[in-house]
Amino acid sequence: MKIFRILIPVLLITGWMTTSCDKLSEPYATVKTQYDTTGKPYVLIEEYTGHKCINCPLASQKARKLVDFYRGKVILMSVHGTSLADPDAKYVLDLRTPEANQWITDFAIPYVPMALINRAVIGGAYPVASDQWAVGIESQMVKPVMTSMSVQASYNVTSKEITANVTTWFKRKLAAGANICMYVVEDSIEGIQANKDPEAGPTPDINPYYFNETFRASINGTYGEQLTSSVDTARSYAYTKKFTVTSTDWKPAQLSLIATITDPTANPKGEVIGVRKVKLSLTAK
Repeated sequence: MKIFRILIPVLLITGWMTTSCDKLSEPYATVKTQYDTTGKPYVLIEEYTGHKCINCPLASQKARKLVDFYRGKVILMSVHGTSLADPDAKYVLDLRTPEANQWITDFAIPYVPMALINRAVIGGAYPVASDQWAVGIESQMVKPVMTSMSVQASYNVTSKEITANVTTWFKRKLAAGANICMYVVEDSIEGIQANKDPEAGPTPDINPYYFNETFRASINGTYGEQLTSSVDTARSYAYTKKFTVTSTDWKPAQLSLIATITDPTANPKGEVIGVRKVKLSLTAK
């Protein structure tokens, strides 16, 4: 069995500015080296980042270690935003999206690196600083499993169309029904990343840097669509969505789909109660 050691730094007090970076620093506290995921729910961590953020590479490494530590029960999505994601003559990639801009506003993301964990309120707020990601994930892991999901997704190389199919079963009833959100993410996008920490790579830039789990677009709206207005635990709920890719920058072989089920009663924008990630299979007519 591969053993992972997760290090959690003490909480830092930092300025609440959208152009600042959250710095990981000592002292550290060592926690468990392995995790039993039996009977645990899946958890979504939305890492907010930017290619000009000098502290983001180390935070991204930490996020991926958490994915490994929780043995696939944590699903990572990297969302690029704030002014630290703006392109210029040196950092030419533009990974910003309208959805990211809206989420940063709606969830009051103060700076990067920062994360939303299941879009739940943790420690009195939605945004979670990088030194508290493991704590935030753990707070969601102790919750009961709310859904079971089956997800299939494909990309037709001829029509450039994504087809996603999700079937969901609910373990418990929800007063206001449930919504479904579908996000396209891409791996191995080559660019340049500012960096301050030799532990994360070369300084002052990592070049080339490969951006993974990168949010590209929502295929059914910024906050998805209603799956059902009334949850019946005795039946399943099927949902299908098609989406035509118009960008020439996306590489189909590197695309995946993240599907989430959200509870609109937990917060106005929907708390994630189910999430799965699948790689897009390539098809042709």
